[in-house]
Amino acid sequence: MRHVAVGRGTQNYTCDTGNATAVPKAAGAVATLFNASCVAALYPDVLDKIPSMAVHFNLTDDRLGPSVLQKSGVHYFTDATTAFFDLDTPTLDIGKAPCEKNSSGAAPSTASVGQIGEKAVPWLRLKTKEGATDDIKEVFRVTTAGGSAPATCKGMPATFEVQYASVLVFSPQFCLLSIHLF
Repeated sequence: MRHVAVGRGTQNYTCDTGNATAVPKAAGAVATLFNASCVAALYPDVLDKIPSMAVHFNLTDDRLGPSVLQKSGVHYFTDATTAFFDLDTPTLDIGKAPCEKNSSGAAPSTASVGQIGEKAVPWLRLKTKEGATDDIKEVFRVTTAGGSAPATCKGMPATFEVQYASVLVFSPQFCLLSIHLF
């Protein structure tokens, strides 16, 4: 593995406010990434617990609650299908990874809910696209907490955000992790 991060941010959605029975549509995500590589190597059981706590902390000054995890980058979408991970910070030079979804699986039924009781978003396997740097080939979003939209648009605004957290694993090549997840 090249890097492990805890992502804390929002899953973004849109709604047809004229149709209360419409289903919210995904409109990307935004997250701050925190370096969890040492935690992953030394205490993997602790790493799996961080998203369930992190989803309930507000981000302030690029800090994750009481955490001492160093910021390792940001995540956002550059278009409707390209998730972008920028892991180059003033103190770290890990790389940049434009990605597209390769496969997904529902979060386990035991996954942590979010701030208002929403389910965890699915786990993902993303493959990098042209423009990825520093030998990042795949990104896995696992151990998700919160982030799912309500079942319908009833009472929702035209655009809204749902808080979420996850573990992100950045891999230089096909990772055996994918065999166990998908």
